Amino acid sequence: MALRARDIPLIAGLGSIKLLTGEHSQQAIRWPYLAENRELAPWLVGGELVFVTGINLQRSEQEYCQLIDEALEKSAAGIVILTDSEFIDHIPAGVLDYARSKHFAILEQPYSLPMVKVTELICNALIQDNLSSHSLQHFVSDVLGSPKPLSSLSQQRGQELGINLNQAMGVALLQPQQDEDINLSVWLFQLKQWLNHVHSPYPPLEYHHGWYLLLPLTAQDSIEQQRSHWLGLKRHLQQQQLNFNLGISASLGGWLQLGQAAQQAKQAAEFAQLQQHSAIVHYLDLGISRVFAAVEDSQLLVEFCRLRLGPLFGNAQPAMSQLKHTLRCYFDNLGSLRQTAKELNIHRNTLNHRLNKLQALTGCQLNHAQQRLELQNALLMEPLAIQRQATKE
Repeated sequence: MALRARDIPLIAGLGSIKLLTGEHSQQAIRWPYLAENRELAPWLVGGELVFVTGINLQRSEQEYCQLIDEALEKSAAGIVILTDSEFIDHIPAGVLDYARSKHFAILEQPYSLPMVKVTELICNALIQDNLSSHSLQHFVSDVLGSPKPLSSLSQQRGQELGINLNQAMGVALLQPQQDEDINLSVWLFQLKQWLNHVHSPYPPLEYHHGWYLLLPLTAQDSIEQQRSHWLGLKRHLQQQQLNFNLGISASLGGWLQLGQAAQQAKQAAEFAQLQQHSAIVHYLDLGISRVFAAVEDSQLLVEFCRLRLGPLFGNAQPAMSQLKHTLRCYFDNLGSLRQTAKELNIHRNTLNHRLNKLQALTGCQLNHAQQRLELQNALLMEPLAIQRQATKE
């Protein structure tokens, strides 16, 4: 479990530190930080437990409140103020009232308690917490990476780690958008913060250019209920100006099907990436595209699309894009020339001209059922095939 401000007085040797405000704060501690500057924001990335000694810098009540605002803005875990010294006699009541109004953690440490001892004990607690987390992380990573059911030995190991193997689990694969300036510390901290908030004990698991996230659910959760849970993550990360795409699994069969759920999340994430804007895609949203996503041989997809689409494949020229849009509209309207022309706001003759050109370019006859089906599937597959091809290169 993550270490929080309220846990500090419970660490052996730190009982003289008092938690004055923020007893319900969920911010996890990442590391202790000694504040020697008037401003905090430029030096924090999230999760710091900030220590204020007053040795080099005296602050007014207003400046303490400003410090709290900066700490909140950067997702700091709390502020520890050293008192009973010639530098800071006591914490002003107005500062504590302000912290309470913000639900922010303020701790009071006697100046006589050596800082070197405090930071050592806190760091040791953080290291132990990380070791425990890594043990769980390795187990979860092994389960996610295997399509096979859990062996008896793995089930025993899971029980030793305190995992309820019958718990229904939602799995998502989150991928930062490619234009994001990736700061791994910020991303990891914010993901852990959200997982703590929704009471998921499982750490983010790195996968290629993103992370798998595990969320305990109930087997009765509908698709929309599942999606609403992940929308909470979207709101949380957007508050931090972090943009991403997310693929969500459909399987809620518990740990025995976790590998299958991870594969579904991965496939959904591929299609979320194609949408280019903080998309959340559920595996069941994919429809027939689930079949294409399950094809691991990227070259097979590319060759099929290139063969059926001909010069249209991967061609973003305006004329070619117009033809592909016309073809999609034609398929969406079940081959009705009247409805297609109406939706495109063009004359029937113009539509016929475009369809004839499409047939000439692709070599497919639209009145031939099998060729028409293959052309429609190639059009659906094209974005995924192009993405797979780019990733491979």
